[in-house]
Parts: sequence; C-alpha cells; structure tokens
Amino acid sequence: MSKLRVDLQAASRMIAGAQRILFFMHVQPDGDSIGSTLGMIRALRQMGKEAIMVGADPIPPVFHFLPGWDEYCVPWQEVEGEWDLSCFLDCGDLERVGPALPAVRRGRTTLNVDHHATNTAFAEYNYLDFSAAAVGELAYRILREIGAPIDAGTALCLYTSLVTDTGGFRYDSTGPGTHRVAADLIELGARPYDVAQAVFETESLSRLALLSRALQTLQLDETGRVAWMVVTRKLLAEAGATDHDVEGVVNYARSVAGVEVGILFKETEDGGVRVNLRSRRTVDVGAIAQRFGGGGHARAAGCTLNVPMEDAVAQVMAAVKVVL
Repeated sequence: MSKLRVDLQAASRMIAGAQRILFFMHVQPDGDSIGSTLGMIRALRQMGKEAIMVGADPIPPVFHFLPGWDEYCVPWQEVEGEWDLSCFLDCGDLERVGPALPAVRRGRTTLNVDHHATNTAFAEYNYLDFSAAAVGELAYRILREIGAPIDAGTALCLYTSLVTDTGGFRYDSTGPGTHRVAADLIELGARPYDVAQAVFETESLSRLALLSRALQTLQLDETGRVAWMVVTRKLLAEAGATDHDVEGVVNYARSVAGVEVGILFKETEDGGVRVNLRSRRTVDVGAIAQRFGGGGHARAAGCTLNVPMEDAVAQVMAAVKVVL
C-alpha cells in the first residue's frame, strides 16, 4: 500500500468527494480525538453525507455534553457494507485503533489527519501538520476548505478539541493560529464557559478518590528533576475509578517545583503498563516514548510496555535519566 503525504487541499478533496465516511477514534479517546471527530461528522451530515464514528472504547462521561456523542458512535462490530473512506483523526499509528482495526477494511481508501510529530504516516493518504496544537485545528481547516456548515454544535466540538489538547491554551504547542481558530469558533457559537465547566471544573468522586491515592505514590528521583506516580488495578478498584479517570493525573507529577519530567505508570487490564510522560521545555518525551514503541509530542507522550510494573518503572526511568 502506497503511503502519500498530502496537503490541506488534497485531503479536503478526498472528504468532499466521499459520500460514506468511517471515522476512527484511537483507544481511550481524549478530547481532541472526540471533539474533532464529532465536529467533522456533524458538519458532514449537514451536507448530506453519511458519516459515523467507530472506536474500541466508549466516550468518557466528561464529554457527554458534546452533541452527537451517543448518536454518531457505532460499535465497530456493527459496521457493515463498503464505505468510501476510512478516516483517522488524532491517531499516531494504525495500532492505536486497537480492536476496531478489522472495520478499517470497510473503507475503499484511508486518510490520516494528525498533528503528532511521531505519526508513522500509516494510511494511503496522510495530511500531517506538526505545527497544529490540536487536530481540531486541522478539522476546522478542512471544513472551511470544503464549505461545510459550522453551526454552534460543531463549533463547540472543535473548540473542545482545542481546549483539551492545549490544557486550556497553556501548553507550548499553543500558537497564534490556535487562538485565531478558537476566536472563530467562539464567534460561531462555542461557549468557553460551558467547555471549562464540563472539562476542568467538574470532577467525579471516583476521580478525586483516585487522585488522592495516586498522589500518595508520588516519588522524586535523587536529582529532584523527575517525579512519577503508579496506578495499579487494585488502586483503581479501591477508588471505584475507571481508566478514563486517570486522564490528566500525570500533570500533577510534572507540576512539582523543580521537576522537568513527570511520569504516570498505569497497570493495564492485561498486565502491561501504560506510561504517560509530560515535560517542561528541556526534555523531548516524545523521543523517549518512541524508544518503547509509543509516540506523541515533545512535551506530552505515551507508550505501553508489556512487562511487570517494577520493570517498566526501571526501564523508563533509565531512559529518562540518559536524556537528562
């Protein structure tokens, strides 16, 4: 299968020319994956196209305020027939589709739209812009390019993509273009207060219980430049929490004064370890994650190790110390 890099115009023509489009979310979907996908589908449906979203994991409750989260999402096992296009938003590599991978073959061709510098350009056609702070920016450009309607609901979804992947416009990836798109989306009807309340100002008791327990595992290395936490399946069960409740907890490790790299080690259901890495300006954690088959951004990345927790901590800590 040929793998071609395409620009905005070419990617937009592909979507404009397709009548039936399958959108794939990555496993454990985040606000960028969900917001950009929901926004695209809502606008394309208003153009008369058939579009649905497919994912291996459910949409977390925190994003149930977004329009279409229940209507547009279809279990991958129920996807039938032939579709014009399988499209991936915010998916760094094909394996990130997880168990939903068999449904990809339903599309006659594949389009990959992403902003991660570690993206493997795995699709037949790949629209990649590493300068974008969120895939929501790229989705907005595509919808503008094809003349799709962007109503208040679509604007809300795309704005949520931007807000979540920039940490409320705080991360180093945030640029002038990000704020220009955000301003356009607000003018189109997105309400920043609604997004902030839903995403940043509302916590479940189970997540707070998880955070309390996770913070008790916080450790610093001998230099004080690396902090890490460990979340086991037992800890999750004690807190009554789910894997989705772990989202963002790693930021507390990075927030410690003097720390340059924050790490969260989370035990997976199959006995492996999911590693989330965050850094300040001095360390490229995306490169570290790549060493273990993962990827992401320079300041935020992740990988999965199929080893016991003790070994995962030792291996990742050794890799981080080499960089430091």
